[in-house]
Amino acid sequence: MHFSNTPDFGKSGVLFLVLLLGLSHSKTLAQTSFNRWEAQPVATQKVGASAAQKETKVIRTKAQQDSLRIVTAAAQTPPLKRGIGQRVKEKQVVSEDIKYYEYVRKTVRYPIEAVRAGTEGRVAIQLTVDAAGQVVGTTVVENTISEGAAGREVMVQQAGRILQQLKFEPTAGVTVEELSVTYSYQ
Repeated sequence: MHFSNTPDFGKSGVLFLVLLLGLSHSKTLAQTSFNRWEAQPVATQKVGASAAQKETKVIRTKAQQDSLRIVTAAAQTPPLKRGIGQRVKEKQVVSEDIKYYEYVRKTVRYPIEAVRAGTEGRVAIQLTVDAAGQVVGTTVVENTISEGAAGREVMVQQAGRILQQLKFEPTAGVTVEELSVTYSYQ
């Protein structure tokens, strides 16, 4: 039975109609996807933190990063030959002592507040080294950084941490070494 009011599209007409409906549907999808957006939360800054508190937090974070870097560098440094402190003092350094200078060069970081203030100086530390070659004690024996200079405490602490991580060749007993870390612009 065929109704005269209904148009006859045939197979190609039905395909055309399906395509037309499909295009209008995909156009709607495209339109809705174009209009969609995602909002990201805005980071809010804590109110009440003073500039000094923020600077203290930054210094602590950097100190933690420095400690990790120092331990990593020390683990990669071969054991030093005993008597290096005396050889350095007498300026009779042997080729094996170069490891010490390379280690210090890789690990020392000039504190930013000391750079800004132009703080320079030398920190000499006495190391007590056990028979296994581990540093078991440190004592600051000389500090030429001016009292009250910007970054002075950070520089002294850093020198102590750096030298504390040194490893020495094993020997029969406990020895004492005196080494220094120099902060200077060159």
